Amino acid sequence: MGDTTIEWTQKSWNPVRGCSRVDDDCINCYAEGVAARFSGPGLAYEGLARRSSKGLPLWTGEVRMVPEHFADPIRWRRPRRIFVNSMSDMFHEELSNEQIAALFGIMAAAPHTFQTLTKRASRMPNWFAWVSRAARECNDGRGMTEAAFCFALAQREARDEGRALLSRSAVVEAAIRAPWPLPNVHLGVSCGFQRVADERIPYLLQCPAVVRWVSAEPLIGPIDFGKKGLGQGSDCPECGWMVLVDEDGCCASCGEDAMWYGLDWIVVGGESGHRARPFDLDWGRSIVAQCKVADVPVFFKQLGSNPVAYQLGSVSPLPKLQDGHGGDPAEWPDPFLREFPRTP
Repeated sequence: MGDTTIEWTQKSWNPVRGCSRVDDDCINCYAEGVAARFSGPGLAYEGLARRSSKGLPLWTGEVRMVPEHFADPIRWRRPRRIFVNSMSDMFHEELSNEQIAALFGIMAAAPHTFQTLTKRASRMPNWFAWVSRAARECNDGRGMTEAAFCFALAQREARDEGRALLSRSAVVEAAIRAPWPLPNVHLGVSCGFQRVADERIPYLLQCPAVVRWVSAEPLIGPIDFGKKGLGQGSDCPECGWMVLVDEDGCCASCGEDAMWYGLDWIVVGGESGHRARPFDLDWGRSIVAQCKVADVPVFFKQLGSNPVAYQLGSVSPLPKLQDGHGGDPAEWPDPFLREFPRTP
């Protein structure tokens, strides 16, 4: 638990296990395959995944909290980037608002940068509205900050050693003093093709966050991040999901404060595995070019296991790569960048 080979993060934290598919970008889900492999009696994912009649991994739809790993980030003292719920979705419909808040409570108290991803973006604005309302109304109407409210729920959710960790004065102080939105939480959505980008990104842009990002990986179709008039909080026809920010932190087109809308980071890459769908190199080139125009950092993760390129009107596979995931920059035909988001 914790170690990961994902290039854009340093550790994974999985306080929740189990998931279910929501769209075509869930096909070939690596987490589903891992869960099915360890779904036997007494194993970590028992009851959470199974094998189909054809031997393919399938989620059962059951989701559960994992008490023994709930407080892991508090144990990890050296600050690092942590991918939250690589084996689930923290906004899954089977999780209650209180359970999600408890996860934010842990993040409020820990000294790390947390990278969240969801395919259930439509739930996020409603959850943020709920947590603000619940925080105002709690404590017999006296209220408390959102971070403190979430931390109180984290203390309630924790068990045994985790509860003791969350009782330490330094941990309590860090959570109570944490601003909202939490500056160490990078809020993201997964989008593998245009339709789901159209659906999910506007919801993301309605949520308070210091860094909003998109994982376009696995990318299974082209995505235009310059879509106009979708949730960016401005009537300016020149604004899109990615905005060019001036030296004062405002949209260069409309002058609005850009902190509260627009995307701050894009991760892009092809699908890996023996059933990987094609990744057209031009799709990746297009996203990198869009990011360059908007001055948005881009992290090119991998070509995937099935990279292709159009040549003279036909699709041709790229030469066989030594790295099975296409993650070795030395084998890339283009000098793609691996940048990280800029934070205030």
